[in-house]
Amino acid sequence: MSGTHRGPTPIYRRLPHGPNGVSREDVARNQRARMYGAMIEAVAERGYSRTTVAHVIGLAGVSRRAFYEQFANKEACFLATYDIVVARARKLVLDAWTRERGWANRLHGACKALLDDVADSANGPRLVLVDSLGVGPKARERMTLAATTFERVVAMAFQADPNGEELSPLTVKAIVAGVRHLAFTRMYARREKELYTLTDEVLDWIESYRSPLAKRLNVSGLVGPEPVEPQPAAFLAGNDKRSRALSGLVHLTLDQRYGELSDPQIAQFAGISTEAFHKQFANKEACFLAVLDEFVADAMKAVKASIDDAASWPQAVHIAVRTLIEYFAAHEGLSRLAFIDIFDVGPGMIGRMTHSIEDFTKLLDDLGPEARRGPLVAREVVTGAIWGIVSSYTAHDRVRQLPRLVDQLTFIVLAPYIGAKPAMETIEAARKPLPDDY
Repeated sequence: MSGTHRGPTPIYRRLPHGPNGVSREDVARNQRARMYGAMIEAVAERGYSRTTVAHVIGLAGVSRRAFYEQFANKEACFLATYDIVVARARKLVLDAWTRERGWANRLHGACKALLDDVADSANGPRLVLVDSLGVGPKARERMTLAATTFERVVAMAFQADPNGEELSPLTVKAIVAGVRHLAFTRMYARREKELYTLTDEVLDWIESYRSPLAKRLNVSGLVGPEPVEPQPAAFLAGNDKRSRALSGLVHLTLDQRYGELSDPQIAQFAGISTEAFHKQFANKEACFLAVLDEFVADAMKAVKASIDDAASWPQAVHIAVRTLIEYFAAHEGLSRLAFIDIFDVGPGMIGRMTHSIEDFTKLLDDLGPEARRGPLVAREVVTGAIWGIVSSYTAHDRVRQLPRLVDQLTFIVLAPYIGAKPAMETIEAARKPLPDDY
């Protein structure tokens, strides 16, 4: 008896065949919903790269023809599913907000609803937060749109604050990026159930930024920072084969997409053989991650040297933030690799995605006091906040403008640890006075 190949068992019930009074539009809508669910389950089981159209239609219980009547390809179905998951999360938050009475209860209810849903129904949120990484430029665009969606929700919530303490747009961006990173790290490590217990911690962290003093961060008339001149990266300047390979990857990635590069191309640009390239790196992904490691190491070396003579930990934070941000601004191309092009790298990039900020916040956290607000999550959410802001500016070709954010980024780091007032005192003490003839 010859064996037969069986596809995946459908997880949704088909609409009955025959004249059942169901319109073509309703049939298409039902099929589309089943394919969304099937995409979520298939990607949760296999990851995006190993998921095929066959897996999706098998789980959805639809024909291949029905799939291609709805979607051009697997990516189109994935992106549509991404949009549905984000829209559902937004509705969940807004519904939780409207169910409660009183501003504080509404804020708590909305935050808890979001975190509990991620902990309870992880596959959909994981598709958005984890599985979308590395899918490509269109998925990156969806990430930006999703962030903007939730930034509007958070801004709306704080516009309703009865105390009138609206948050600045940058602080709103920091909050969304911080919470996203908190959820991401839990989901990546399969520890999402921890999110059930973190609502109060997250809200305590956010509370540290609700101060009228924060408005002084945007005082007009202050002298802006001096322009940061571009600088060459020392680790790319060597003439040895490793340095030449690293330099070749950087130049080619900035000139064309990382995904279009091959190992032989990088080797040829570097003036070495492919065999010599592979003696240094297993493949182009390993080479890219080595660039990231060198970039972070150089940045941290500059930060550590800058804070040696700091008189206090808050002052050290301000100096460290300025040094890090100026380093990013001075190495615009490498910043693009670390914050944008990294999304095109393979699975190895997920564990390194926030590497450029994590070493920085760990250094400051190890040197400083325990956080007063949200102590269980402070370092994680601050890491996500800074990474999200720098990534956003990099994606919009605004790396050179990052030094203008030093005071606000310093406040984002300091406020949860020492409070808004001492944070502002540190920042204002470091500001240069206006010239006499200003």
